[in-house]
Amino acid sequence: MILKNKRTRERVQLSYTEFQVKFAKEIQTALESYIKTENAKPYFKTNKKPESDFYVNLHWNFNHFGISNWYIECM
Repeated sequence: MILKNKRTRERVQLSYTEFQVKFAKEIQTALESYIKTENAKPYFKTNKKPESDFYVNLHWNFNHFGISNWYIECM
């Protein structure tokens, strides 16, 4: 996956496991924000696991729910 810095435009190519290790804090922040957003929706009150839904579309969710200078440009 290719990540790009919003400020410096630096690009970094990482494997998925490297990404999980290096950006663990940002992923956790994005996941918590995603869960709060989904729980606020009245139709979401099911027995679904929001963590699995988050990782299905990790590219979009990390870029839009995360607070980071880095974003996923390509997976």
